[in-house]
Amino acid sequence: MAEGYWGKYWRRRVSRRRVLAGSAAVAAGAAGLVAVGCGDDDDDEEEPEAAATAAPTEAAAATEAAPEEAATEAATEAAATEAATEAATQAAATGPRSGGTFKAQRAFAETGYDPAITITGYQWAAVTYNHLLGYSLIEDEAWGDAAQSWEQPDPFTIVFNLEPNLRFNPEAAGGRPITSQDIAYSYARLPAAFTNLASEVNPMQFSFMAGFDTPDESTFALNMAYPWVSAIPTLASTSLAIVAPEVVEANGGNLTDTVNAGGGAYMFESRGLDGFNTYMRNPNYAGHTTARGRFTKDPPYIDGWEDALITDSSTAEARFLAGDSDILTGVVGGIDAIKAEELRGQDGVNIITGPTNTHLVMALDALKWARFPQLREALSHSIDWDGYIDIVHDGDGIRGAPVGPRFPQVLSQDEIRQLQRFDPERARQLWEQGGGDQVFPDGLTTLLATFANTRGTEFISQSIEENLGVNVTMMPVDLATYVSSLTAPPGSKIWHFALVTENTLSTIPDYNALTHYVPLGYGGAFGLFIHEHPQAPLIPPEVIDITHDIGKPIQDLYNAQSVTHDPEQRTALLHQLQRLIFTQFCCTFPVPVEATEQHALRTRVQNAPLPPDFRDNGSMGYRRAQNMWLSDA
Repeated sequence: MAEGYWGKYWRRRVSRRRVLAGSAAVAAGAAGLVAVGCGDDDDDEEEPEAAATAAPTEAAAATEAAPEEAATEAATEAAATEAATEAATQAAATGPRSGGTFKAQRAFAETGYDPAITITGYQWAAVTYNHLLGYSLIEDEAWGDAAQSWEQPDPFTIVFNLEPNLRFNPEAAGGRPITSQDIAYSYARLPAAFTNLASEVNPMQFSFMAGFDTPDESTFALNMAYPWVSAIPTLASTSLAIVAPEVVEANGGNLTDTVNAGGGAYMFESRGLDGFNTYMRNPNYAGHTTARGRFTKDPPYIDGWEDALITDSSTAEARFLAGDSDILTGVVGGIDAIKAEELRGQDGVNIITGPTNTHLVMALDALKWARFPQLREALSHSIDWDGYIDIVHDGDGIRGAPVGPRFPQVLSQDEIRQLQRFDPERARQLWEQGGGDQVFPDGLTTLLATFANTRGTEFISQSIEENLGVNVTMMPVDLATYVSSLTAPPGSKIWHFALVTENTLSTIPDYNALTHYVPLGYGGAFGLFIHEHPQAPLIPPEVIDITHDIGKPIQDLYNAQSVTHDPEQRTALLHQLQRLIFTQFCCTFPVPVEATEQHALRTRVQNAPLPPDFRDNGSMGYRRAQNMWLSDA
């Protein structure tokens, strides 16, 4: 199967653009790898369906594929998509119905169950808790979840009126009503969780909160430290879940090993030692006073969820094709173009494409690289960024940027190519001038994330080895080790560079992807410290003086754009910020991403949200879409 996969790849790709010199070695080394991702489907609503058809067309225009071949492929894919859509439409002919269990699967074990601490609990965070809001990238609109309505009386205050029938599930606080005080408690514990409990939740999601007022049980006022442009979309993050204070306090201040502490539409029915979890309806969940967006008036159509831990990609695919899973498992993105072509047209499978709004970054450990600007620049020049698109994304990719590709403030592809060049001759020259072999006598080490597609890491490692003559050691790590290694304290990181993505809040450019570049975001976790950073005292003066000079202008521009409400002025600031990040080569490089997302669902799944909303909880993806339903229920 692997040989056929890569053979098909080379037959399709040999006439397109150029590929990295020696890329056959990359293909051989990665021959057994098959991307595994989540799925997407939408099939019975005309307007979204039209949007899904148009969006990939726009994205494809940016990939520079050969016109004739692109036209042939487009016609083939369009015919297959039309057939799948027709089958799904026939299945949906009877209209929405209640009942059934959605069968999901994931590639990694749960690392905890506290929404204020763990960001990788995609399923339970979405379905067992309430959140103030939901937000859609496609619609560019917020919808009330726990909030029935809201208003902003001044730039620093947002006042929410809560739904009247909110209640915790029967196992949380006796199933009592949820009040504004519970929301204040849930938000107020976030800073302490970050400081004392090693929370993975980025402070960007709560640092704008200055305080809360709760004049009565159904009114919650959020007071902001600054008039943040992105406040409303941020409140749709599943990290900002509403928890029962009694349950938190009874468990020593955290919910790491505790479930059913919320009031969402579902609750845990069972939690298996083998990683197989089941969810049932929360009998106390009353729905909403009105239907809005993907929130239903009555409780959701689907009765329950299954969530299986399947770490082997072949097993995950086999389960999907057998109907034992409604979706292919994955951590980021969807299935790749070759896998989509392979699955398209199979019985019971629907493939839907839509524009991506994700990011991928190559993080450098600033403690190791900050003092050597020539070596940082050499590293960037050694990577064949367009070759990455050819190999890793099968030609259907776009250049990455510090701002997600769907936001209007992102730089053009032409400008990105001018700012981020592949120049192996210049790379070797800079490496020699900077004494690279003396600075890194043992070569470089990177993390190989075994829970996700590894072709990107392998391609970049191969590119560096070929164009700099530097050995790269790829260290396999599971999800828990990956996260802990990335965020390890200064001086204890085992890696020199690593590919990173974290898109729990895909709906705002501040998070997607600027937080990976700014010192007071994940940029600081990678070592780009400024003197104001809490961990600054841990950094040698000769290093932090350099990182401060690099990071302070980035942080200042980021802070300025975050409170600039005029769209044109904000765009100008974000353009300036992106150019600065590209030209300083420290300490995060944007990496190309797929131009379109391709997702596979079983055809029984109806009315799933389209990409780019589909896979992310922060954008009201499929886990939070209460109006999704199953045709065979």
